Amino acid sequence: MRVGVVLPVAASPSRERLLAVATAAEELGYDSVWANSHTALPVHFKSRYPYSPDGRPGFKPDSRWADTLVSLGFVAAATDRVRLGTSVIPLINTDPLTLAKQAATVDLLSGGRLELGIGGGWLAEEGAVLGHPTDHRTSRMVETIEILRLAWSRPIFSFDGRYFQIPEVGVNPPPPQGPRLPIWIGGHGQRVVEVCNQMEADLLLWLSDPEEVADFRRRLDPARQLAISMSLEPGESAWLDSASRLRDAGADLLILARYFRREPVETLRRFAGEVLAKLA
Repeated sequence: MRVGVVLPVAASPSRERLLAVATAAEELGYDSVWANSHTALPVHFKSRYPYSPDGRPGFKPDSRWADTLVSLGFVAAATDRVRLGTSVIPLINTDPLTLAKQAATVDLLSGGRLELGIGGGWLAEEGAVLGHPTDHRTSRMVETIEILRLAWSRPIFSFDGRYFQIPEVGVNPPPPQGPRLPIWIGGHGQRVVEVCNQMEADLLLWLSDPEEVADFRRRLDPARQLAISMSLEPGESAWLDSASRLRDAGADLLILARYFRREPVETLRRFAGEVLAKLA
């Protein structure tokens, strides 16, 4: 099983912290670095956060949240090997052509290392304040993936869908990975699995229960990859056991999150020494 780490783009981001974590991940043998994404956090909202028991996110509207793809472009210049992932970009916060251009540029500047994680977006009020439609999110996601792959494979293309109509345009240069640039879909529920299988995309989940992970693995096409975001508490002693259970349940990639509150590089160094080689 491969192991990646979340970059501290939403935890007091700074040039020094991003560089320290990214270069440590490269030196210590981690597979990838990932950045999550929000653009304009509304003060008042009714949307329910799907990954906490009370439906509230663990961040505030005034959180210092660096831009995801800009941050990945920055760390691309300081690394040579680690993959660069988004975990994930809410599609209600952008449009297909802008995303196609930004993703292709990061892939170009990194030498073909981008892993594009996308999601429908749980915070409808954020998409609305940015001026984007927030209805039919899953169906719009399917069309967005189609547009991305057209943009990355043809110098000139058009698209006539139910939700997006695009006249002949060029979105160049293409990414070095071409239309097979890896796309991950973050979410939960059967519909997300169906879209991954339909669109030949990989699945990113925020789960800790190995039984739930195994259930998603059974429903996911065997050709598709499954990534799990795992909270890594600095004082925890059962890292190897927790990671091994997720691997045995069918996870192909483990993304370490919430480890950077204290001495993030030292925590990554400890995990690498105690766990990383044993998961290979």
